[in-house]
Formats: sequence, C-alpha cells, structure tokens
Amino acid sequence: MDRRLATIVAMDVVGYSRLMRVDEEGTMAVLISLRELIDAQILEFGGRMFGSAGDSVLAEFASPVEAVRCALEIQKKTATFNSERLEDQKMLLRVGVNLGDIIENDGALYGDGINVAARLETVCEPNGVCVSDAVHNLVQNRMNEFFSDIGEQTFKNIDEPLRVWMWTALRPTSDAKQGKAIFLPSVAVLPFKNISSDTEQDYFADGIVEEIITALSGFPGMIVIARNSSFSFKGQSIDVRRIGQELNARYILEGSVRKSGERLRIMAQLADAETGVQLWANRFDGVLEDVFDLQDAISEAVVGAIAPEIQNAEIVREMRKAPKNLDSYDCYLRGLNDVHRGELGNADNWFGKAIEAAPDYARAMARKAWIGTAWRNYGKDAVGDYRQECLKLAKVAVALQPDNPEVAAYAGYTIGFLSASPSAGLAHVNRATRLCPCFAWAWASSALLNVYLGDADVSLEHAETARRLSPKDPMAFRTYSATGLANIIKEDARALLASSEIGISLSPELPGFRYHRAIALIALGRILEAAEERAVLLELKPEFTISEFIRSSREDIGMSDLLLGPVEDGLRKVGFPE
Repeated sequence: MDRRLATIVAMDVVGYSRLMRVDEEGTMAVLISLRELIDAQILEFGGRMFGSAGDSVLAEFASPVEAVRCALEIQKKTATFNSERLEDQKMLLRVGVNLGDIIENDGALYGDGINVAARLETVCEPNGVCVSDAVHNLVQNRMNEFFSDIGEQTFKNIDEPLRVWMWTALRPTSDAKQGKAIFLPSVAVLPFKNISSDTEQDYFADGIVEEIITALSGFPGMIVIARNSSFSFKGQSIDVRRIGQELNARYILEGSVRKSGERLRIMAQLADAETGVQLWANRFDGVLEDVFDLQDAISEAVVGAIAPEIQNAEIVREMRKAPKNLDSYDCYLRGLNDVHRGELGNADNWFGKAIEAAPDYARAMARKAWIGTAWRNYGKDAVGDYRQECLKLAKVAVALQPDNPEVAAYAGYTIGFLSASPSAGLAHVNRATRLCPCFAWAWASSALLNVYLGDADVSLEHAETARRLSPKDPMAFRTYSATGLANIIKEDARALLASSEIGISLSPELPGFRYHRAIALIALGRILEAAEERAVLLELKPEFTISEFIRSSREDIGMSDLLLGPVEDGLRKVGFPE
C-alpha cells in the first residue's frame, strides 16, 4: 500500500436521475459528449481519473493549483457546452476539491481525502466549485478568481465541521429547483475614495459603502459581492472590467468623498463591468454634523437609484438576444419589459413560460399572479376561475419563498386584493419592507393596502417613502393612487387635487385619478371643472355608476367603509350616475 498527500477533484451532474427518467438515450448521448470535455481537461492539467460511475467523476492531482484550475476550466467550458444545447439537454456540474491523505492499493484509491472531496461537491451550487480551507489557503494568491466563504459545514461521517469556499461561474438563485438554474446579475460596491485632505474621513467613506452593501444584499433580483472581497481593492487604481472579472461581478459601483470645512460631497457612479460604460451617476451634499443621518440618506438614495438601473440594464441586455432557447430568467426579464410597457397580456405569457422552464420559480409566479390585480386599472376585473388561479398562484409563490422581498410584496398585494381582505396581504407586504427597507414597490403596495383599510396616515407615509426611494419609478402612479384615496379620507381637497393631477400626468388612461380630481374640484367650489372631469371619466368608462363602483370596491377588494363612505359622498356631490 502507498500512502501520500494528493488533491482530489470530485464532480457529478445535477439532477442526473431526473434527466435519465425523462430521456434515457438522449441524456446518455449528452453525458458522453460532456465526459469527453471533462476527460480532456483532466489530462491537460496533469490529473489522473481514477473513478467514474454514471454521472460522477473522481480525479487525482499532484498540485492543488492545477486541480483548481482544471475544475474552473471544466465549469467554464461546460457553460459554453450548455449554451449550444436545448434547455432539456443542458447538464450542470457541481465540483468539490480537497487536499488530504489517500491510500493506493492495487491501483484503487481510498481515504478521507476522497470522502471529503465528495462531500464538498454535495454542498456546491450548480456551475460551482467548492474547495476545502486547506486548498483555498494554497491557491487564493495564485489565481485571479474569487471564492466566497460559505462558512463551516457539517458532513455525514466527518467528525469535525469544515470551512468551505465556493466559486461560481454564474450565480444561480434558489428560486429554481430540479437543476434549472436562474442566473442573477451581480454587483460589487468598491471602497469610496476619500479625496479630501482629512484622512479621518476614511471611516465615513467606508461606512457608506458598508451601508450600501447591506441594503443591496436584501434587494431582490441581484447578487452582492461580499464586503471583504470588494474592499480588497481599496487604494488601487480602478479598471472596472478587470475588477468585474476578478470578482465575478457584472456591475461595479464606485464613488468618492470630499470634505470642505463642515460640508461633505459624495459622488457615486454605476458602471457595466463588461463594457466599462457608465450607467448612472449622482452627487450628494450634506453637513458634517449630521454625518450619520447623511450616511443613511446617501445609502438609501444610492440603493433606490441603482437597483432599478441594474434591472433596466438587464432587460436591455436580454432584449438583444435572439428569442430562441430562452431560459426561465430570460423569459422573466421579457415579462418585466412588457409590464413596463403596459402590455400585460404579453407579460402574462412570458411569466408563464418562465414558470414552465422552472416550475418552482416563485418570483415569476408572484408577478404573474399580480397581473390579475393590474387588469383592474384597465377596466378588466379578474373574476371567476381566473381570479382564483391568480390567488392560488400567489399563495404558492409566498409558500415557496416567504422571505424573498419581491415574492412577499407582489404575492402579498395580490392576496390582499383578490381575496377581498387587505389585511391578509398586508402581513406579507410588511415583511417585504422589513426584509428590504429600500424596496419602493413594497412600500407602495403597503400604502395601497393600508388606505383600503382606511388608515390614511400610514398610507400617506408609506407612499411618500416609496416615492423617495424610487423617484423615477415607472409605476409611481400606484403611490399617487394611494395618496389620493388617503386625501379623500382626510378631506384635504387641495392635496387631493395636486395628487390627482400628478396621477393623470403619469397615467391619463386610468379612470381613478379622474374621479379623485372631480371630488377635489367640487369640494373647492369649481363646479364646471368638476363636471368636465366627470364627463372625461364617463367617456373612459361609460358603464360607471356609484352603486356598482362602491359594491365592487367593497366586495371584490375589501375596501373599508372608512374609505368608501367619503368616496361615495364625493361621487354623489359631483353628480355621477347612481
């Protein structure tokens, strides 16, 4: 028997048994092609394959560096391999790499070194490489690749917990099960430069970045590179394309801090790490004595601004693709694009395709369900079976991912709206605001549900929060709808007139803002203008009557009489048909 120290690479195919059940012959053909790729890379990096059964591979390397380089290259080439195949022919790999003692006996290898490598592979994300702490210590300064620390892991039949590091070529979200990965954009927030003469302002600049990283980490739909990794570039000249490659980040946020007397100026800009093109930039000014309030305000403003910019950039990136062989995330982004354009029917179809591609895709479920509430703005109430389907989809989504802020907000609003019980949805929506305090859409949804319940003060506060977080939100009309209803409850005619006119400027086709404005005008004694506004609404919606509007608002949405009482009184004063 020969005992020696060796680096072991263990890998297998995600969901292989399921693929075999679906198409045994086709799966075998794809696996044979993939194995040719894997075998060639093992040979090229000086490794020796000593075990393979079905979809699994075990290889031995003398050098940890070469073993890890081989593993990374296999994953990168597998990504290309999959891009050339239909969705149901793609194979995702998980890889584990460990350095440890092995024993060779008659050509067969044994030992804990092999067992640990196999265990590492089981905790790895699809498209990823997990390495033990011993391997990471040897390779971290010898290659330009980023491994995230996923902490100590406990494995079956391994006495002590092991610290594990992971690299992923494309970081998948846990929304998709059964081996279908959904890839999210990643952003790195670099240390802000202190360009003032006061070196003590370094703490302030670092504090801003930490606040931004924390806030972005809770924002749905993106991956944020850990602080320890992004801060490794502190004090270095910035080439966003190189840093993007090293940190595996698609977007880079950088900035600077300048102090002059008691005043501070913060500059921030967001760039596409692939092209180096600047996507967004802004300047923030404040007074040093309010340093911590200023820090919070800047963090909030930056996150509220760049999160929509990243989503818009992802949509633009997606729309350049040929509409074939789209994965679930591609379909999801196309659905978002159609929502922003008001094409709800198309959006509904794209979200449906995203769910077909990934049956447990909770974000797509929540968005598709929400469309059932959005139709009301266009005079098409969700009724009957369709209403129940949307409600069921929302409940499934929030059961799958209750702590995803996007799912909680969209599914929660849908549950509150379509079950005619705003309070039932408000618990989910409020959880979304706690999980992600910078999520403007969640605050807007909370404003609407609260005003349906008759709580005007909370509604006004939350609507204002949503507008502050996302001042250029394409769906800002929702906040003005909530504000208008709250102003009706509070009998503030001037504020109601102002919010209704902004709402009309944003969405002139929506009838709600027309009756808001008419009620405000009649309260201000501008009778002829109120009559003109009444005529506009009846042209948009000829079937409008007070009795049917109040009935549907109470029975279909669950609006409180605290809201419907003053609304009904205002509609009658304007002279709408009974």
